[in-house]
Amino acid sequence: MSIKDTLCNLFVGKRPKTQPQEALKKLAPTLVASRNVDTNRAAVIFVHGFHGDATVTWASFIAQLLGDCRLNDWDIYSLGYPTNLSIDFPIWTSDPDIKLCSIGLITKLRHSPLDRYKAITIVAHSMGGLVVQRAILNSDELRKRITHVVLFGTPSAGVSKAALGARLKQQARDMCEGSNFILELRKEWQDVIGENPPFSFTAVAGETDAFVPASSSIDPFPISQQAAVPGNHLEIVRPDCPGHLSYDLLYRILTASRRGVSATESGRLAVERKEFDRAIELLMPGANGLDANAIVSLALALESVERDKEAFEVIDNWNRNNDVPALDPIGVLAGRLKRRWLVTRQQKDYDRALQLYSDGLKHAEASGNHDQAYYHAINVAFLLLMSVAGCGPASSEVVDMASRALKHVELSRENQWSHATRGEAHLMVGDLAEGVTAYQEARRQAKTVRECDSIHMQAVFVATRIFGEEGARAIDDLFEL
Repeated sequence: MSIKDTLCNLFVGKRPKTQPQEALKKLAPTLVASRNVDTNRAAVIFVHGFHGDATVTWASFIAQLLGDCRLNDWDIYSLGYPTNLSIDFPIWTSDPDIKLCSIGLITKLRHSPLDRYKAITIVAHSMGGLVVQRAILNSDELRKRITHVVLFGTPSAGVSKAALGARLKQQARDMCEGSNFILELRKEWQDVIGENPPFSFTAVAGETDAFVPASSSIDPFPISQQAAVPGNHLEIVRPDCPGHLSYDLLYRILTASRRGVSATESGRLAVERKEFDRAIELLMPGANGLDANAIVSLALALESVERDKEAFEVIDNWNRNNDVPALDPIGVLAGRLKRRWLVTRQQKDYDRALQLYSDGLKHAEASGNHDQAYYHAINVAFLLLMSVAGCGPASSEVVDMASRALKHVELSRENQWSHATRGEAHLMVGDLAEGVTAYQEARRQAKTVRECDSIHMQAVFVATRIFGEEGARAIDDLFEL
């Protein structure tokens, strides 16, 4: 068996291509755009493994993505780097080592067309996952842009089978179990990234992968970051339908979010999440000295990345340290208490939230602030409604407060919140059709996924409480859930 055959059997599991095909492969593009829409700000970037390329390795995966309209707000690219079965002859030419490949990845992401994306998902196979990990460790900038990393069959702890090719290929030497590259990578990953990366991270093993065992592909990471799918080293990246577990895993990773966010907004949500991360990085160190607007921004950013406890704490601490807090922080603090009460049903949270909203309503009406007045009034009505179990018409107290909110809406600025309040108030007075119409406009004007989430959450609570399953379905249908 030739040296090329040996390498091919080790890393690819099949006979090598003919020489003309090999020559064509060397000319293959290093960046292939499968979808590039001007308005999209999120991208999925696929990175191949040893002896792969930008056009073939991920063809099946990309075909499934292109046929899935739920993910149209993600652009799709496949990124390549030099890797082939030819023996390295440094005096003339050779494939770059993995570290140099990682620098190439960083460079490509810094330049057009990839530099315009605010949120990036990287999906890598085999050795490509080592390239990606090294790039993440080398670039602060890249860590701030990445939202998801998914590694399929990556030898993160090295592979013993690479030793046979180590004398002939630098990339094989790097992949060897116990190599300097692997040892340094694992130590730096633990030191810099640790068990709580600033992005969604998933390592995937093939259940019948004989080349990269689970001990190398997933064991270096916490169990919460591990997954396993059927197939060998190559089959795990060749989904033939949307129901294939490898594809379904990626879909669920990209769309993982709160219930009020439809899958079609997952790219937009990924962009927003990175913006919230940057806001937290900027504002959190000086939280105690922030003004009213900044403390609200910080609390909302924390809540939007599921750091609800910290969101409550920063606004509560700020509120306690200010004798006459502005109306916005009062409402934000009340909102945190309201959401906590809906989950835990602690009476003290309900009482304090109701008091804060009631006080906020009085201050807003006294100062003629109609925007704040309808916000506080509708939340008082919401708490009164949800404090009574069962399903059916609202009490007269709730209807009166909802009507009070509507009066202030008519005197306020028109925006997503005024329409959401109008929708909620109509639900409370028993008019489902008018409520849905108002919510349609609220959703149309919503600027962020977080706003859609907030509007949907309260709407579905009220609709279910008054109209039962019919109301819940009407709201979910409106939000395309």
